[in-house]
Amino acid sequence: MKKTTMIALFLILPGIAAFLFFNLWPIIYSIYLAFTNAQLGNFPIQAPQAPKLTFVGLDNFRWILSDEKFRSAFLWTWLFVLTSVTLKVLAGIFLSLLYNSSYVKGKMIYRSLLIIPWALPLLFSVTVWKFMFDPIFGPINQMLKSLGVQTLPNWINDPLWAFLALNIIEVWLAYPFMITVITAALQSVPDTLVEAAIIDGASYWQRIRHVVLPIVGKPIAFATILTSAASFQYFMVPYIYNAGLFEDKFILLYGFRKAFGATPHYGRAAAVMIIATLVLAVYMYVNVRITKLQEGAKG
Repeated sequence: MKKTTMIALFLILPGIAAFLFFNLWPIIYSIYLAFTNAQLGNFPIQAPQAPKLTFVGLDNFRWILSDEKFRSAFLWTWLFVLTSVTLKVLAGIFLSLLYNSSYVKGKMIYRSLLIIPWALPLLFSVTVWKFMFDPIFGPINQMLKSLGVQTLPNWINDPLWAFLALNIIEVWLAYPFMITVITAALQSVPDTLVEAAIIDGASYWQRIRHVVLPIVGKPIAFATILTSAASFQYFMVPYIYNAGLFEDKFILLYGFRKAFGATPHYGRAAAVMIIATLVLAVYMYVNVRITKLQEGAKG
C-alpha cells in the first residue's frame, strides 16, 4: 500500500469511526432491542423482580401487528399522507403559478414573505397555530362566530376537526419547500413552447395542462415523494398540538408512547420503528420506480 494511501486512511479513520458510532450503532442497537423483551425494569438496568432481558424473536412484531391501536395509527397515518400531500402539492402549484405570472408585481417581495414558515422554529409555529385553533379564545372560532356559525368546531379535542387542523398546519409549514421546487422547475419551461401554444389558440389552462405541467412533472413528483415521506414520519406537530388525542393516529407517535408512556416497553417501540422504516423504504422505492426519477432527464 502506498504511503499516501496509508496517510489518507489514517486521516479519514476518525471521521469514519464517529460516523459509525453516532449513526449506525443506534440503528443496530435498536434492531437488537426489537427482538428482546426490553422494558422498564430490565433495561437498561435489571431490577430484582422484573423479567430478565431475553431474546423473544418476532413476539414484539406479532404483538404490534395484532394491536388495534397500531392498525388505527397505520391507517390514519396513510390518510394524513393522502390528504396533506394533496393539499401541499395543490397549494405549491397554485402559488408558484401565481407568483410566476407576469401580471404579478413585486414578486421578489412576495417570495421572500412566503418562506417565513422556514424561518420560524417549529415549536413556535405549532404553538401559535394551536392558539389560533383554540375553541374558546382562538381567532378562527371567533371569526366563525362573527359570521353566524352556531356550533363552533372543537379544533383541539375533536378527532376529525383536529385532523383537519393538522392538515392546515402542515400545508402552512411545507408550502415554502413546494414553492421552491416548483418555481425552480417553472423557470426551465421554454418560452418558445408557451408562445407556440398561444399562437395555436390554447387557453391559459390548456397551456398549463399540456405544456407546463408535463415539463415540470418530474420535479413535482420528486417534491411529492419527499413531502409524503415527511408526512408519514409526522410526529412533532401532533405531539405538540395534542399528543393524547393522536397517540393512536400517527405511527411514530404510537411508537413514542410505547417507549415513554405509562408502561414503557422498549422492545415493542423498537419494533414499531423498524416496521415504519421498512414500510417507508418500500413506499419510496415503489414511487421512485413508478415516476422513473432514477432515470433523470432521460425518463
